Parts: sequence; C-alpha cells; structure tokens
Amino acid sequence: MRETNRRIVRLALLLTLIFAGALVAAPAFAGRGGQDTVVVFVEGPGAAALQGQHDVRHVFPTGFTTELLRGAADRLAQRSGIRVSEVPLWHLLGGPPVDIAKPPGKCDPWPECKNGDGGGDPGGDPARPAVPSDPTPWGIQWVYNDATVNSTSGGAGIAVAVLDTWVFKDHLDLTRRVAQCADFTGGGPPGTVRVRDGRCDDQNGHGTHTAGTALADGGSDGLGVFGVAPGADLFAYKVCGNSGCWSDDIAAAIDRATAQGAAIISMSLGGDTESALVADAIQRAVTAGVLIVAAAGNDGPALGSIDYPGANVNVVAVGVIDSSQNVPSWSSRGVNDGDYVVEVREVEVGAPGVSVESTWNDGAYNTISGKSMATPHIAGLAAKVWASGVSDANSNGTTADEVRSWLQTKAKARDLHTAGDDTATEFGGTAGP
Repeated sequence: MRETNRRIVRLALLLTLIFAGALVAAPAFAGRGGQDTVVVFVEGPGAAALQGQHDVRHVFPTGFTTELLRGAADRLAQRSGIRVSEVPLWHLLGGPPVDIAKPPGKCDPWPECKNGDGGGDPGGDPARPAVPSDPTPWGIQWVYNDATVNSTSGGAGIAVAVLDTWVFKDHLDLTRRVAQCADFTGGGPPGTVRVRDGRCDDQNGHGTHTAGTALADGGSDGLGVFGVAPGADLFAYKVCGNSGCWSDDIAAAIDRATAQGAAIISMSLGGDTESALVADAIQRAVTAGVLIVAAAGNDGPALGSIDYPGANVNVVAVGVIDSSQNVPSWSSRGVNDGDYVVEVREVEVGAPGVSVESTWNDGAYNTISGKSMATPHIAGLAAKVWASGVSDANSNGTTADEVRSWLQTKAKARDLHTAGDDTATEFGGTAGP
C-alpha cells in the first residue's frame, strides 16, 4: 500500500513537472495595445499547411503572419514543428502613431512639429492651391551646398520606394513622379495576402512630406517645391495605419520594392525592438543591390537611443541637424567607437530635419521637424548620385555599396557635431556632387 502511494506521488510530481515545462516552453502573447489579439509570425516545417486555416496578412520565405486571439496564439505555439513569434509595432519618426482624424495640414500635437502648422502661401491659380514659401527650402540648399540654388535636378532612372503613410499622388509637385502605389496595411478576403495596388490616399500627410523632400519636381508650372532628386521615380508604399507601422507590413513592402527594381528604400519610421522579419527582408534587399536609408529616431540624447531599422548595420541611419548645423537634443544617438566603421546601432550621417518645408496631403505645403524629415534628404541625394554615375572611382555603373561609400567620404569632409566620428552624425553631413 505504501509503495503504491509512493508511486502515485511520484507520478503526480512527474506530471506537474511536465505540465510546468510546457508552460515555460510556450511564449505568452500580451496582445497589441492591451487588446485581445496579437499579430504573429508563424514559421517552421508545418507552417505552410496552416496557411489555409488562418487569415494571412503576408507570406514570407519561411512562414506567414496572421492576427490571432492571445489564447489561440499561445496554443499554436505549443504545436510540434511550429514556431510563433510576436510581430513588433513601430511608429513614424516625425510624430506619434498615425491619426487619420487629424485635419490635413495640421501636425499639432506632434512634439517635433514646433515650427509650422501647415499650409503655404496662397496661389493665384485655382489648380495650384498654394505655393511654397521657398521653392528650394534650406535643407535642399544645404544638401546641394549652394544657398543660391532655386531649382534642382538629377535622379532620372532611379526608383525610390518611400515606405510611409502613402502619398497624395495628385499633388502638383509629385504627380509626375509616382510610378507605383501599394497599400500593405489593407485588408482583403479571408486567406489572401493583404496588399492593395493602385490608389494613393495619404490621410496623414507624413508620407507626402517625406516623398516631396526626396523627389518633388516643382510641378509642370515650376511654381512648387523642389526635392533633392526631382527626376527619380516614386514607389509610394503605405505601411503605417491608425495604430502605427506593423513590421510585417514593412517587411512585405521591402520585398515588393526589391522585386520591382527599386534602387533605394527610404523609411522614416522605427521602434526600439528589432524585427527579425524586417532584418531578413533588409538582408534580401541588400543582397539584391538595394540601398536602404532610415531614420535614427527621436529619442536622444542618450547614447544607444537609435531605433530599428536604422540600427541595422545594413541600413544608412540618418541623424538630424538644424539650419545652424547643430544637432537637436531629441535626435537619437548611436554607440560609435570612433573608427569610422559602421556597426550595429550606429548613426551614419546627419541631414536637415528641423523646420523642413515640403509637400502636404492637402495639395499645399507644411513645415515640420523630426528624424523623418532628415531621412529623405539622404535618400534623394543617393538617387541623384546613383543616376549621375558618381562613385569612388568616378566611373559609371554605380552600385549601392559605391553610393554608400561616396556618401561617407563626402560626409567626412563636412564634419558635424563634435570633431571626428561621433555618436550623433558619425561621418558628418554629406553634400551633392
């Protein structure tokens, strides 16, 4: 009898340990924004067979993403041959999460929007609702290293993918530049990948602003604003919605841009948590010869405050300077070691990001600030350099690696912040050819 009791006790202890181990092995998903659902990446040998059982957001080489109830995600994670990981939510780096209810042309209460509140000078032509206060804002003149320039050129044959809140494609300064529009946040029938092509409808303004800085062409009348590379083609990809920017949407957009032949991808967004999905997509893009530019973040001045994807070593991370060539305190810093070698979590260059005037989603103009505004200056410059065939060897056939090296070399000659390699701008501030 005693031996039987001992066996029962041992069996109970064993079952308890097994059950506890199962609980420890399976991740617990917190739910997005305190809600009952989470966005997860499902991968592993059995992932493909599960696609037909879920509403698929995006399909990747090793699995797919879907949105599940927290309990369902926990149960799925316990299945043999399946790995389930939560998809990080990132945000725009020119303000808080997107709020499409905000009136067009207004950026308040964005903390970085202290220098303008939308609109431009009234235009005389009803077809043009406004003209900019300056056709070549100070940031464009700084990148061109010419305070007298009143128009810009370059970028022909180069496609720049702007991953943002979409673009108001009917803006007179952008309409000729839009080559593609795709929405990676859009819903679709159950079981379909959620990408919608065609319509461009920026309900926020942020994407229209960043696109304008990179490649606005002044309009057919020449009365609008000019970006750095007005001859470049625009791939307008929406990856940010009401709640922010889901990293699986971003990864899918990077893959699409790569497949469609984009030379440059510009991302004025990010977050503190690295996304394996985005990191893998970046690696695929870089391997295919794409140059990726991203904002370093608005979390400074603490060292190491740089955001992802800018913190990825394969990405040109852009810091902010103002018109006096000073770095604002809120500009994120990297963890440089003074060797002029880009490593993980390092800012690469600095660019104009304070009081930047550009196109807006009401057809007019807006002046705002943030790392978001600095990034397209460098993306546009990269397009201009790439199109001109400038490289370290001063030869044609420029590659992404050559353009990045050129940017670094030019930046060294325009040192910013503190002397030499520093945590805010590392190489310095680059200027056009």
